[in-house]
Amino acid sequence: MFFSAVSAFSAVRPRCFTQVIRVCVAVSVGVSLVGCRQDVARRLDDEAEAYVRLVLALGDRDPDSLDFYAGPPEWMAEARTERTPFSEIKRSAAALLDELTRDPEQALAGEARRIFLTGQLRAVAARVDLLSGHRFTFDEESRLLFGVEAGEVDRRAFADVDAELDRMLPGHGSLGNRYAAYERRFVIPSDRLAAMMTRAIDGCRRATLGHLSLPAGEQVTVEYVRGTPWSAFTRYEGRGRSRMQINADFDLTVDRALQLACHEAYPGHHAINSLIDARLVDARHLIEYTVQPMFSPQSLRTEGAATFAAELAFPGESRLVFERDVLFPLAGLNPGEAGKYVRISRLVDALRGRQLDVARRYLDGGLEFARAARELEDGALMPSAEATLKFFNEFRTYAVAYTVGRDAVARFLAGAEDRWKAYERWLTEMK
Repeated sequence: MFFSAVSAFSAVRPRCFTQVIRVCVAVSVGVSLVGCRQDVARRLDDEAEAYVRLVLALGDRDPDSLDFYAGPPEWMAEARTERTPFSEIKRSAAALLDELTRDPEQALAGEARRIFLTGQLRAVAARVDLLSGHRFTFDEESRLLFGVEAGEVDRRAFADVDAELDRMLPGHGSLGNRYAAYERRFVIPSDRLAAMMTRAIDGCRRATLGHLSLPAGEQVTVEYVRGTPWSAFTRYEGRGRSRMQINADFDLTVDRALQLACHEAYPGHHAINSLIDARLVDARHLIEYTVQPMFSPQSLRTEGAATFAAELAFPGESRLVFERDVLFPLAGLNPGEAGKYVRISRLVDALRGRQLDVARRYLDGGLEFARAARELEDGALMPSAEATLKFFNEFRTYAVAYTVGRDAVARFLAGAEDRWKAYERWLTEMK
């Protein structure tokens, strides 16, 4: 059985510990050191496989914990057959963490893999704790799962944005109500949605392929679903293929449709996963990247990159031009209104920190559902506040990936001579 094998790693795996290092130094240096490095690499491969199987075991018990898997299908089948209990998953994760952290020479060979795997495994253990009934504060949970803390939000930082939106959306009632009424004018009619999304995805793809080399034959299949807590979700299926699901229960405006197309497809999740598959799995045989746990430092990086994707694909005025000249006519809307609409949309984007602030106080018990919904509507200008809170209930601190993760990507790309190359480094040089 797999889990008993993990706990007995020291008995069944060849080791390259201190005594072997002394031999390496004493004998012919070149050949012996290569042998030691190869031995460490083989052990890292074994430990990476053990990590993948642990994530699959967790995903079998809790489907929300598994974002995607694109490795050997028999491993998934074995996980479904084993039905490993949470307690055994936690114990095995601890044993594997011990394997990864107690060998000093491993830091010299494969340091990036070791750092990546230890962060991922700590997140697996913390997720098991949550599923077993343990409760952390928001910041404790986000640190354990994603490696970051949201911290306090300075609510005064949004005053200038509020004032500008108040000026651009005159009238009676709260700013939230005025914005909701204004935004409803740009909702895509249901009979035009499929054509709109196809064209938006194509625009994002064209912008991406000018900068990123994706696998030949890569493809996104789009489906429309109902009754989910998210507006869209992309499941990577391997070999450059993804299945994108769009929640037809949500009203989509033109700007949100483009944001969603870039976020889920190009250069967002589909492109991200295809790139990682080609660069890290196919080219370097790093099996740990065939799986992605939903709650992990890896997800913070990829979700943050996907959230930044539209800004990368359509910088500056190019987004306005594409929406005005291409998407507005497809939606049957007046292109003359696009300029003001896009400006307001970018101002609302600047309020995303308020979403995180509400999530933090709501999950820590400082806001009940009704008050949290009102703050999302009036402060963050979110017309689907109740759906957002239901998302928080299920996915909890995942909110940091859209905010803290997105801001981390923006900082990494800031000042880069080639932002697309920096974006690729962000995704393929994980630690």
